[in-house]
Amino acid sequence: MTKGTIQGRDAFIANLSSRLGRSSVPSLAPDHPFRGAPQWYKDSDRSVEEKIQLFTENWTALTGKVLIVEAAEARQQIGAWLKDIAAELGVTHVSRWEHEGLKALGLDEQLAEVGIEVVPWVEPLYPSLPEFQPEQSAVELPESNWAMRSELLKRTERCQLGIVWPDFSVANTSTLVLQCSPQRGRSVTLLTDILFAVFRADQLVNRMGEAFEKITRDKTSAEQYASSLNLITGPSRSADIENDLTIGIHGPGKVYAVIIK
Repeated sequence: MTKGTIQGRDAFIANLSSRLGRSSVPSLAPDHPFRGAPQWYKDSDRSVEEKIQLFTENWTALTGKVLIVEAAEARQQIGAWLKDIAAELGVTHVSRWEHEGLKALGLDEQLAEVGIEVVPWVEPLYPSLPEFQPEQSAVELPESNWAMRSELLKRTERCQLGIVWPDFSVANTSTLVLQCSPQRGRSVTLLTDILFAVFRADQLVNRMGEAFEKITRDKTSAEQYASSLNLITGPSRSADIENDLTIGIHGPGKVYAVIIK
């Protein structure tokens, strides 16, 4: 990763200071005695069961659905629920993160039993194979950046449902915290119509600050961070045009969460 540089910083700050009616830029930073959440809020904690209950209440209030399973029954119950959802919503193609936890659940094999193709988020070792070639029916300008996108992205575009395993989940806002990587493409959660997230109960934290503390722990430079951090709280909701609320415009409109105890 290349470090960026800041140009015109002093002029930018001077302009802001002038617009605020100040004759010059203050030489000292203003006092800032309080930072972050109050200590009593940071000290509050919940049991795992309480966090599961709170996440479930908030997630379902946003029209999401939750399945809570015991670890010993996870493979069977998650596979069965996923197949029911796919049948109900007419899913024929699924994209999923290349995550060991998801692979261990055997979801690819279970979906294949009902004729659903799974596209793992991993660049193909042999891209010349026929299944990775562009569709002949696609009409695209050959020189455009859009036409030059990877075959993995093109295959993911055809998927209706995306499966991910969040890094953390926040109980008091029912937020999924996802850091991308070469095996965890953000397109899986942005291009699909339906989001299916699986995580363990011990990945639940009380509040957003806890998740950020875990993400930043022991990191000393920008190069150590993921290139993007996605925070997903329920289905995609947009109302920036005439306050007309629309679901599923900028991401999945239906969201499902599985908590493994």
